[in-house]
Amino acid sequence: MILVVVDFLLFASAVWLAYSLRYSALYDPTVNQLLLMLAAPMIGIPVMYAFGLYTSVTRYVGEHALWTIFKAVALTAILWAVVAYVARLEGSTVVPRTVLVLFWLFSLLLISGFRYISRWLILEFTQEQTQRRNILVYGAGDAGRQIAATLKQSQNRTTIHQVDDDATLWGATIGGIRICKPADLERMIERHGISEAIVTMRSANSSRRAEVVDRLSNLGLRVRILPAFVDIADGKHTVDLIRDVEIGDLLGRDAVPPEFGLMEANTRGRVVLVTGAGGSIGSELCRQLSAVGVSRLVMLDSSEFALYQIDRELAKQTGLEKVVVLGSVDDAALMRRVMRDHAVQTVFHAAAYKHVPLVEANPFEGIKNNVFGTYNVASAAYDSGVEVFVLISTDKAVRPSSVMGASKRVAELIVQDFAEKARQAATGKVFCAVRFGNVIGSSGSVIPLFKEQIRNGGPITLTHAETTRYFMSIEEAAQLVIQAGSLARRNDESGQFPGRIFLLDMGNAVRIRDLAVKMVQLSNLTLCDAANPNGDIAIREIGLRPGEKLHEELYFSVEAAQPTSHQRISVAMESAPDGLDISQTFKELQDLTAREDHAGLLEFLRRVAGMGLQAE
Repeated sequence: MILVVVDFLLFASAVWLAYSLRYSALYDPTVNQLLLMLAAPMIGIPVMYAFGLYTSVTRYVGEHALWTIFKAVALTAILWAVVAYVARLEGSTVVPRTVLVLFWLFSLLLISGFRYISRWLILEFTQEQTQRRNILVYGAGDAGRQIAATLKQSQNRTTIHQVDDDATLWGATIGGIRICKPADLERMIERHGISEAIVTMRSANSSRRAEVVDRLSNLGLRVRILPAFVDIADGKHTVDLIRDVEIGDLLGRDAVPPEFGLMEANTRGRVVLVTGAGGSIGSELCRQLSAVGVSRLVMLDSSEFALYQIDRELAKQTGLEKVVVLGSVDDAALMRRVMRDHAVQTVFHAAAYKHVPLVEANPFEGIKNNVFGTYNVASAAYDSGVEVFVLISTDKAVRPSSVMGASKRVAELIVQDFAEKARQAATGKVFCAVRFGNVIGSSGSVIPLFKEQIRNGGPITLTHAETTRYFMSIEEAAQLVIQAGSLARRNDESGQFPGRIFLLDMGNAVRIRDLAVKMVQLSNLTLCDAANPNGDIAIREIGLRPGEKLHEELYFSVEAAQPTSHQRISVAMESAPDGLDISQTFKELQDLTAREDHAGLLEFLRRVAGMGLQAE
């Protein structure tokens, strides 16, 4: 109602101003001219109503509203001109053509100006009076322009600054914001007191985004990132599209979309068993498998709570037939019963103890789970209707320095032995292993540990300043494992790589100290060191723990890694040590474990798995 009253007065004022400017004097209308003046708002109000200008919310007036006002005022001016023409024919009054043009111009300026001034006043006096924020938007593409416009409109006490890599945009003004070049970042931050940055470079690759995020973080900004459209479509980001930078954004690694043919070859329409289904990798395998359309998903884990969690999560999916089995891979009879009763066709063996210090302190339990458990599952798979068996291995199996790594190397040898048996017996069964490094956010990973230590105020405990590790996302790792199993079957049928160990491309190794520093910066905190003794979070070296290595490896020699048809998957042309009899070796290990002969166990692992041997 306020707008209707104000618009009535503004339309009438526009007529009066048009006449005054036309005659260069204050306009004093006659009775007929006054009636014609009042006709303008009588025409304009219904037109404005028809265009929806009395249903829009003033505080959100934007470019679209300005275009609507332009059309409504233009139509009002045309209709008023028709009325003026009729009045002229009747001889009641004459309206100069200049007045018609000036009426349209003044109406547009007054009505649009009133709405924009009202919007500014509403935002200025109704929003909480906080300190003005200066935000940097890195990227001036479609996403960057939309984010900048949204921030300007919704947060009145916010000033937006924008930077882009495209040299053709430098110095241009888009949406009232001047686009600057990256070389000006330091000057802009210091001059305007910028404290936050939003990265919107959705067309850039991960390496360039990681470089930008790293630079902004080093300049002391709190950095957030706009996710890619594919992540929004997948439901990973819905309401809050702008998210904090995650550590995966800093790895500079572009995830490769999965090849659906490989994802489905061993899984779609099949009964699939996942051991260790409640663990980090196992649970992600279950999520991926449930999405590709397995006929039945059998999930096995010894942890009741972990199994309950993944079962409850997958219960939301319709049309998924799943079976939960609470038990351990140490139980050979259970493994055979599960394979037989559920007619399992594909096995992903992810159950394992992976925490190096814990397995080092409890070596025999590690051997039972990692070695005997693998033998039990592989043996049951060999004697049943299983067609494909995939062992989830680790880079710690290469020249292992720990009992955990050595146990996984023995597990690899067991799988290779079953593959050779299947080949000689021409059973058509496929046995393979997939070897990769750390996954971001997995249980026992340094990343959750560092997050907790930062949350508690530090210090971050680091084993060694030069320690490096390989990292990849859990989603990508699980997808590549599934695809590697399909490659193993395809290559085994062709006789190319029978029973080989597949390697996932982990990208470049990451220095753990650099990772810790970046995590401190992403938390909008400062590092406490000799250069900044008053910083927030300190880093303390505690020394390598038993069994840990400075650097991990994915293969015994670069020459032994051969490419496959998938760009992120290679195959290690590695065979068991000469003269190694797995059956005899397995019995020897069983005897050592039964006697809990610790010295004998370590000597066995050195001889069979190469534990403690270093690369030349």
